[in-house]
Amino acid sequence: MPITAVWPIESPEDANSGDGVTLTEPDEVDGLLARLAEPNAGVATVWHESRELADEDEGMPDHDVCVAVRDGYGYLSYIDVEHDLAVPEGDPAAPALHGGDVEFPEGSGVSLDTLAEALREFLRTARRPEAVTWRALEE
Repeated sequence: MPITAVWPIESPEDANSGDGVTLTEPDEVDGLLARLAEPNAGVATVWHESRELADEDEGMPDHDVCVAVRDGYGYLSYIDVEHDLAVPEGDPAAPALHGGDVEFPEGSGVSLDTLAEALREFLRTARRPEAVTWRALEE
């Protein structure tokens, strides 16, 4: 049950630069997080390949997951048909992160170990991870 992640790369030479990876094994999550920690990596959109599509014609997943790594913190958001948009209850010292499809508020960044655990759980279960405590965001 693979997950796929795609993210933009900030590049003055190529405005449409990006990267991506498909993970099939839990031990591959650390490599994804290392790539997202690179200075020009943007917020990744992640989807689980085994979940139902919300729109077959458009290929739109029934869930939206965003992941980022900045300044030693991991950021994660999750929404699907059963759950409102939410981020983890993170470290109160974690700064806000702006970018991608979601704004991560102050205090929503978690340790990289916690983020890795949550992504491994998502890879394994295709469900919203229980490795973190979630707080709903206003849309």
